[in-house]
Amino acid sequence: MKKNKSKGYEYTLVMVMFVVIFGCFAAALSTINPRSEKASVNPVSAFDINLEDGYEFVEADGKNGIKYYFITKSSHTDNDAASSSSTAAVTTTEDSTGSTNETSVKKSTKSTTKSSTKTSTKVSTKSETATTTTATKAEQKDSQKVAYLTFDDGPSENTEKILDILDRYNVKATFFVIYHKNMESKYKEIADRGHTVALHSYTHNYKKVYASEKAFFDDLSKIHDYVYSVTGVDSKIIRFPGGSSNTISNKYCKGIMKNLKKDVLERGYIYHDWNVDSTDAKGNNRDPEVLLNNVKSGLGSKKNVNILMHDTGKSKQTTVQALPSIIEYVRSQGYEMERITEDSKVIKHG
Repeated sequence: MKKNKSKGYEYTLVMVMFVVIFGCFAAALSTINPRSEKASVNPVSAFDINLEDGYEFVEADGKNGIKYYFITKSSHTDNDAASSSSTAAVTTTEDSTGSTNETSVKKSTKSTTKSSTKTSTKVSTKSETATTTTATKAEQKDSQKVAYLTFDDGPSENTEKILDILDRYNVKATFFVIYHKNMESKYKEIADRGHTVALHSYTHNYKKVYASEKAFFDDLSKIHDYVYSVTGVDSKIIRFPGGSSNTISNKYCKGIMKNLKKDVLERGYIYHDWNVDSTDAKGNNRDPEVLLNNVKSGLGSKKNVNILMHDTGKSKQTTVQALPSIIEYVRSQGYEMERITEDSKVIKHG
């Protein structure tokens, strides 16, 4: 009987121990349950990602306890920038210890590629349009025919008449002036009416002007300073007396023109010759028809022309008479008539 009681006692003890062990085991399992509320995910510490300015994490819940974190641009960025940004999708899971593991990092480039293609197309199209426009303007400029009416040796009593004709035809011209006493108002009127006051010389005396390089620049400085004092124009446009290819200067200083053509440019001046001559300097009051015909034959097929005439008072009255016909003919040949500026096409004899 005692033996049976001992066996029952042992059986009860075993059952109690089993229950205790099972309870401990169940408690242990509850602490490592992947669905435990104590488990947490910190995406920044988990991946040690340093986000640039303008980017942020966006959290989304997935299936089976998986959390998703998206790296994207902040909501305050503009639409165009946001549409071209790339987005990284980060999938995270929790292991049995409650730590977070990275299971995949996927970078989406679809929107970036689309946006880049669109931007590239827009920029390319815009660039091509700008290039085409620039090229078209350059072609138009290259194909444009330009004529410069130039008057040497003034001002004179004819200056007012010449200016009135130019105004009537809405044409601007260039006057290569020399010094004339008591003509201050004429120089000023040339400038005030929108024409170019250019420099020819102070004395127009070949013997004095071409005596030496120093003599030439002394003379040029005098006419420059005089024109500036009466018109306020700081003119850098000049024409050599006799032109840059004259040979009479050799009579006073052998080979002076070769040096002068280089030296005037180094001093900031621009010299202009001519390629169409009205020939009004070959005599006094030549027939206006002769002057017109000389201009007609001189134009030929030239695209840019510099027409030589003179403004020297009583001896050149017929130049004034021929001027309207010259303007009308030059225009009929498709030329734009302009004054010479520092940006104008330069016509030189050599």
